[in-house]
Amino acid sequence: MPLFPLHLRLIAVGKLRGSIWLPAMAEYSQRLRHYAKFDLVEIRDVIGKGLPEATALAEEGKAIIQFLEPGNYAITLDREGKPLSSEQFAQLLRRQIDGGIRKIDFIIGGPMGLDKKIIAQGNFRLALSAMTLPHELARVVLLEQLYRAFTILRGEPYHK
Repeated sequence: MPLFPLHLRLIAVGKLRGSIWLPAMAEYSQRLRHYAKFDLVEIRDVIGKGLPEATALAEEGKAIIQFLEPGNYAITLDREGKPLSSEQFAQLLRRQIDGGIRKIDFIIGGPMGLDKKIIAQGNFRLALSAMTLPHELARVVLLEQLYRAFTILRGEPYHK
């Protein structure tokens, strides 16, 4: 049973490919489930399917919107978002929990990022790094940072 009354969803464009990403994602997903309910929603990517980039991003955005629920706190991941330390990220989660938020969606785009409409709909725009990360790596980094945030909130030694 999760320690926090929270449901986290990672809504991500594309499927993880490659054996290096899957074990890391599985490991941190499992660790995270000790602290909160966690689900992964994968959206089919359309980049590289013969559509202009803007059209493909808009199509992916329409697919993402179908999964967004009113009342959920939405955090979009974008390199132009706000960078946070691990401690600041933990406090962002703490403020949402203390404020009565029970569902948080994290939205990661595919290779070309997120449609501007999705970014505009989010409650918070988060940058994992000023560097551009492959979207597969961004998933793993986000899950590790979520796990780390909960260990910080619980005062557990993982963060040290």
